[in-house]
Amino acid sequence: PPPVPPPVPPPVDPRSWVTKTHEPGYCALYDICGHRKDGDVLPCPNNTKAQPPSDVLAKKLQATCPSLWSEQGGAAGHYCCTPQQVDKLATDTSKVAPFTVGCPACLHNFIQLWCVLTCSPDQATFLNVTSVQLAADNNVTAVQQVDIWMNQDFTDDLYNSCKDVKYGAANLPAMNFIGGGAKNGQEWLEFLGEVKDKRRPPVGSPFQQNFNPTGNVTPPDIKPAVENLPSCGDSLFMCSCADCPVAPGCAVPPPAPPPGDHRCMAGAITCWDLTLILTYIGLVAGCGAYAWHFRRRQQEGLQLEQNLGLEAEEPLLGMSAEDPTIGSSVAATAASNGAAGEVDIYDGDGINAESEPLPGDVHYPWLERKMQQAYTQLGEFCAQRPMHVTLAGVVLIGFCLLGLTRFQLETNPEHLWVGPSSRAAQDKANYEASFGPFYRVSQLILSTTLQSQSKYISTSGLPAIVTDDNILLLFQMQAKVDALRGEQLVS
Repeated sequence: PPPVPPPVPPPVDPRSWVTKTHEPGYCALYDICGHRKDGDVLPCPNNTKAQPPSDVLAKKLQATCPSLWSEQGGAAGHYCCTPQQVDKLATDTSKVAPFTVGCPACLHNFIQLWCVLTCSPDQATFLNVTSVQLAADNNVTAVQQVDIWMNQDFTDDLYNSCKDVKYGAANLPAMNFIGGGAKNGQEWLEFLGEVKDKRRPPVGSPFQQNFNPTGNVTPPDIKPAVENLPSCGDSLFMCSCADCPVAPGCAVPPPAPPPGDHRCMAGAITCWDLTLILTYIGLVAGCGAYAWHFRRRQQEGLQLEQNLGLEAEEPLLGMSAEDPTIGSSVAATAASNGAAGEVDIYDGDGINAESEPLPGDVHYPWLERKMQQAYTQLGEFCAQRPMHVTLAGVVLIGFCLLGLTRFQLETNPEHLWVGPSSRAAQDKANYEASFGPFYRVSQLILSTTLQSQSKYISTSGLPAIVTDDNILLLFQMQAKVDALRGEQLVS
């Protein structure tokens, strides 16, 4: 069975409240009065008027709480915090930044929550000190418990901007780390406000903060805090689609409607199937027609060769029969060639058996004749002008190599994947200008080798990694990592 929730404690009698004045322009907490035993600071239960900012406070508020600074009119406004409180606020909220790197809206809203609770000039209208304690270091009266009332929209907007954010290093929801796995805004606020003494290990608020302790009922003179927070899809604080699925352009398109009976049909088959069948028939018919045409042209070429051979034979036979002088002349020419050692060999049909068709001869197909003529002319041109051809080739190659004059070796892998003018590069530049440089989480995996020195062997057959030398090496590596320091940009 599900666990039974603890009973809601009865509301505290307003006559026992430490905060007496709940009017706009008044504070319920102001300044730091001391520290706990563990060193955490405790604010003062000071029901005083909000104060104008000093120059130091103005600079710190602009850097840490720019939205609140703008809402209250900047230097013309009044505030319920000191520079020391703002420093503490900035330090505490910075611990959330690694879990929300993919969603600037979540980080902004989380910081804005504590800026409102700490520095709002109307703090006394929604915050009440119900009990006090003595600080451990100086015995000065400090806060022990407060009640805070927040508007439902304020609570929901805060939670909705962070509920889908993922912590990439662990591939888990960030709410598991910064909200105790809260399922709604009220659970998150209760987790944030629970005093650390109630937890093991003791991690949490230095004093008890009860959010909306009376539920939907608001005590007299109390006005819940109201704040307009940007959503995770806001254009100024755009989050990634993985951290904000409801952002514009991140919604999954609706599935296509299932196919119905309105499909195109051609008898018993679909129009698509009929198109494929007709296309296949057309391809087969086209290949057959091409083969028949090619075979016909080949036969016509053979017939043309035979006709040319007969035409070359018949005039010689006719002339040798009618005019003996020509025949004797041919015989004399043959005899003289034979005496000189040059005798042509003819086959049985009277055609020179050693002769070959010349380039451009009608025996070759038309395309081949044109290619023969073109390559013949090109070869003659190159042979007649070798220096010109060589020089032209060198000039052409040099022209093609002119691009090397602008060759630059890119060593930044980001530029190989993302152009400098792309949307991703612009978003990264805007993020770093607002929140500082973005660092990717790196993981280091260590393993032993067969050459490692160890008395124990793991199940993988390698020496065990848990040895004194390896543990000392890990501590040394951690010390070097802890010693790394980066520049903190304050805007």
